[in-house]
Amino acid sequence: MKPALMCTWNTTDATTARVTIEGDLEFATAGLLPRLVTDRLVGHPGLHEVRLDCGALGFCDSSGLSELLQVYRVVTAAGVRLHLDNRQPALDRLLLLTGTARYLTGETAASRARRDS
Repeated sequence: MKPALMCTWNTTDATTARVTIEGDLEFATAGLLPRLVTDRLVGHPGLHEVRLDCGALGFCDSSGLSELLQVYRVVTAAGVRLHLDNRQPALDRLLLLTGTARYLTGETAASRARRDS
């Protein structure tokens, strides 16, 4: 049986880390993603970017959104930029409906639509 959530941290170079998220980001998996990012940031003081690869993210509920917001706060407090890469339409809808899209991604709905066209 596949775990509900797997998060894998890789540093692509001295300034960039990629976190691959596979599975569901929800109440049942709460805490895993922020813990991983917080723990790994300490050991990589030269990072400029943390890129969350959301391509294999399944379901994301309000607890999962809270996790993303926690990660954003931890990453930006360390002076690092957060990117949410390979977002699926369901995640984009959640971010738009909750008003967190611009906060987490810096994108507006119009800029996302232009990029996707």
